[in-house]
Amino acid sequence: MSAPLASLVHGVRLLSLDAGNTVIFLDHERLSRLLGRNGFSVSAATLVRAEGGAKRRHAAGEMEQPRWRREDAPGAKGWSAMVATTAMLAGFPRNRLGDMLDAVWDEHVRRNLWSLVPEGFGNAIERARSAGIKVTLVSNSEGMLARLFEELGIACHFDLLLDSGNVGLEKPDPRFFRLALDHFAVSADAALHLGDIYSTDITGARAAGMRAALVDPYAHYEGMYEDVPRVPGVVAVADALAEA
Repeated sequence: MSAPLASLVHGVRLLSLDAGNTVIFLDHERLSRLLGRNGFSVSAATLVRAEGGAKRRHAAGEMEQPRWRREDAPGAKGWSAMVATTAMLAGFPRNRLGDMLDAVWDEHVRRNLWSLVPEGFGNAIERARSAGIKVTLVSNSEGMLARLFEELGIACHFDLLLDSGNVGLEKPDPRFFRLALDHFAVSADAALHLGDIYSTDITGARAAGMRAALVDPYAHYEGMYEDVPRVPGVVAVADALAEA
C-alpha cells in the first residue's frame, strides 16, 4: 500500500461512495450506439474525451441545459446536463439535443447508461466489510439505483443506499452526507467519500467534515484540484481499508 493511500484510509470506519464513474461507469460503447440511432456517428473513445470536457464544464458552471420532455423527472436535470454536454462536445448538433435526450432517457430508464462495474469490486468491498468497515452509497440520481444495483448483483455489498431521487437531498448539501454518518453513528473524521465530481462529491463531503478523494481513471482532471487526493478506484481503496 502506498504511503498516501495508507494515510488517507487510516482510522476510516465508513466508506461513502458516489455511484456514477465511481461504482458504476458510463458505458461509452452503448452511448455511442444510442447516438448512432439518432443519426450521429461517434466513437466510444471520442465520448471518453468529451466526457472529460463535460466534467470541466461542470466545474465552471457551463453545462448544456436544453429543454426536453422529461426534464422535471427526479434526477433528470443533472443527468441531462452531463449527457447533453458530453454529446455536444463530441460534435452532436446543439439544436437536436432535446430530441436526443427524449430518446436516450427511455433507454436509460430501461437500463442505466452508467452500468459498468470495476473488476473485483464485490470481493474488495467484502474484504473491507469483513474488517469492520461500513459501506454506503451517497449519490445524486433518479431514484432507480437500488433496482439497478440489484440487477447488477452489487446491492448486497452495501450497508446503506442513499439515492437523492428518493431522499430529497442532493450533493453538495452536507445534510445528505450526514444521513449516512448519523445512520452508522460514525464521526465525520472517520468517514471517507469517493467520487468523480469536485463540485458535488468533494465540496459536499468536505462541508460535512469528511475526508474525500477523486476517482479519475481517465485523467479528466489533470492539472486541476491539486489539493484533492486521487485514488485509482474503489477496489484499491477497499483493499487498503481491509489491509489497514
